[in-house]
Amino acid sequence: MAQNFSLPLRRAVLTQLKRDAAVTALIPSANIYPSSTPPPAPTPPVAGKTYLQWPFYRQGVPLTVPFRASGLDSSTVRFAGHAFTKPLLNAQGAMLATAEDQAHKMAAVIAAALDGAVLALEGGMKATLTWLGSSVIQDGDEADAWHAVVNISADIAG
Repeated sequence: MAQNFSLPLRRAVLTQLKRDAAVTALIPSANIYPSSTPPPAPTPPVAGKTYLQWPFYRQGVPLTVPFRASGLDSSTVRFAGHAFTKPLLNAQGAMLATAEDQAHKMAAVIAAALDGAVLALEGGMKATLTWLGSSVIQDGDEADAWHAVVNISADIAG
């Protein structure tokens, strides 16, 4: 029976991104989330609650495909990593970089952090990651926000 390693893979990918200095220079590690994110802050925010902070990363829903070859009983998992950003502003509110530029940078550092990585998974398996491509688009929900999509494939083996 083929095994689904999407949950331990998600945990390993999030750990990898949170450890990568180039990624966390653009996206704080506290803003690297699994598929679910905290809600946006209402106006006014409620004290003591956690709210979504920009920029942020959200792991996409995995597609797991069984892999059976040469006696292996594993899987390949494909997923998209989603990074969202707004313009980069200084303390006085002047724009230092557009959201589009920031999204391109985020896509590049996420791809670099994951492409070719070999991640140890719970249970002794290893995931070899391959970057499949990226796209950057304007976010439909926020007029000043951009969205980077980084597509990854992970081959899982013992």
